[in-house]
Amino acid sequence: MNSSETLYLLTKISSEKPDYVFERVYRLFYNQDFYLRAYDNLYANNGSGTAGVDGETADGFSLEKIRKLMELMKDESYQPQPVRRVYIPKKNGKKRPLGIPSFSDRIIQEICRMILDAIYEPTFENFSHGFRPNRSCHTALHEAKINFTGATWFIEGDIKGYFDNISHHKLIAILEKKIKDAKFIRLIWKFLRAGYLEDWKHYGTYSGTPQGGIVSPMLANIYLDHFDKWFNSYKNKFDIGSPKSKTVSRLYKTLDMRIVRAKRKLEATSDSTTIESLNEFIKEQTDLRNNTPYYTFEESDFRRIKCIRYADDFIVAVWGSKEQCEQIKQDIKEFMAKELEIELSEEKTLISYAENGSKFLGYFMKIRNDWNFKKDKNGVRRRVYNGRVELFMPDDTIRNFITKYKMVKDINAKQWRMLHNPSIINHPDIEIVALYNARLRGIYNYYRMAANVSRYMWQLSYVMEYSCLATLAGKYKTSIATIKQKFKVEKHWGIPYENRKGQTKTLFFYRDGFSRVSIPFKMADPDLHPNLMPFFNNPTSLLDRIRAGQCELCGTNDFKLSYEVHHVNKLKNLKGKEKWEKVMIGKNRKTLIVCQECHNKIHHGE
Repeated sequence: MNSSETLYLLTKISSEKPDYVFERVYRLFYNQDFYLRAYDNLYANNGSGTAGVDGETADGFSLEKIRKLMELMKDESYQPQPVRRVYIPKKNGKKRPLGIPSFSDRIIQEICRMILDAIYEPTFENFSHGFRPNRSCHTALHEAKINFTGATWFIEGDIKGYFDNISHHKLIAILEKKIKDAKFIRLIWKFLRAGYLEDWKHYGTYSGTPQGGIVSPMLANIYLDHFDKWFNSYKNKFDIGSPKSKTVSRLYKTLDMRIVRAKRKLEATSDSTTIESLNEFIKEQTDLRNNTPYYTFEESDFRRIKCIRYADDFIVAVWGSKEQCEQIKQDIKEFMAKELEIELSEEKTLISYAENGSKFLGYFMKIRNDWNFKKDKNGVRRRVYNGRVELFMPDDTIRNFITKYKMVKDINAKQWRMLHNPSIINHPDIEIVALYNARLRGIYNYYRMAANVSRYMWQLSYVMEYSCLATLAGKYKTSIATIKQKFKVEKHWGIPYENRKGQTKTLFFYRDGFSRVSIPFKMADPDLHPNLMPFFNNPTSLLDRIRAGQCELCGTNDFKLSYEVHHVNKLKNLKGKEKWEKVMIGKNRKTLIVCQECHNKIHHGE
């Protein structure tokens, strides 16, 4: 049975029998097809060209390497290498540690991830969105817009140092409930305890998921799924009443009847003074009615909670009192401390009145208090705005972005003077414009669900456009006006270039606009049973090429020889001078299946 069929079977069993306990999982590491599929999933990633502590990358992968790994797995002599630790900058100016495993370890971890994904994905709760197929920050935010309508309070949750503080023993205990395979559990232990190298000194790991590991997000989700299950049981006890039990407000009824009686009097009278008086009265009472809630209910008769989680960030919407919110927060804190041995961040776990808003995944989310009417498709006036969730781009987002990249001289001045970017001033013109476009498009793509995205993005676009022009002007030692006139094309401007076919094209500075998009993605199937077909939709061309046993450079076809994968991280870095470069560019592939002799020639420049 190949890897696709096996994963499909695991998913089907887990989907139909959520309490099923899996055994003999480790034997899947004896199947060569899993290694080929793992490589197929990894080689296209940008990080596949980054070496771990042993200097190994995606380059040089072969069936011979698979056989050696399988032998190590069969006698359990496989031991993961410590990860190479590097640091990447965070938004707050600090640095986040990132681990880079060796490529062989990435292959084994990817197989672990595929197995765990097939077993656990069908059992995860619907309100969990982090690191899951067909889900993202945007799906989490969209679900909040749909499900948090009319909420009274928000509890904004954040777990302190989550990925670094996961208890290894708790994690293993959770895994053993679903997977009864001592060999597989021992393999997970090896990854958890592999440690890391920093300045060539080895450090052990006694908590947290594998540093930078491919399997880490999956293990983190499995760990917090324990919280998700607890929250659902807590919700079942907390929720009381039904939205249908709401009654029409007595005040609303009174005001409405006053208007009805006044209109009847208006129809029956012809006195101009009375008509004027009644019209004023009707207008006054209508304004009062339109600002009065239609429904009313007692908190003792109706209350609700709903949660949405993305990795270690979660938000709970509460239909109830602030006192109940305080109790919910305390109960969550106690559960996490007792059952998961993790701690809620006091500074970031906040209770906010829903109409005042709360931050979630970089957006500002609030409940609208708007009693205005809108005509539906039948022309009937209805209240559709009040209680709706609205997403906003935070006010400081643009200012922080501009400050980060130093695009203006004085951020506090009334009029900004745009600055050039000295770090890229000597780059080709097309690369300068492409970089500014990429940054502008990136921030827009993330915030395009915000109600105020257009206003803020046009401000940022103006700053970035003139910063880009200032960079080009600095490069050519001329003025911004001269540069803009030089590259002007009708109402826009851009850099002309020649494509591979010799055609002249223009890379324009961003001109696509910043319209708001309510659903900028294809929503995942909300059913707990996932789509079981993706296992069969993965491209297998690379797997077939490896199995074919033919050198794609010299044409040698000898199954006694060992064929290796020549891998490059980026095609654009190839100059097209060597034969192998021409072949890769022509086929638009980052990989070539070659014999050992051709592979040695490539690396020795022969």
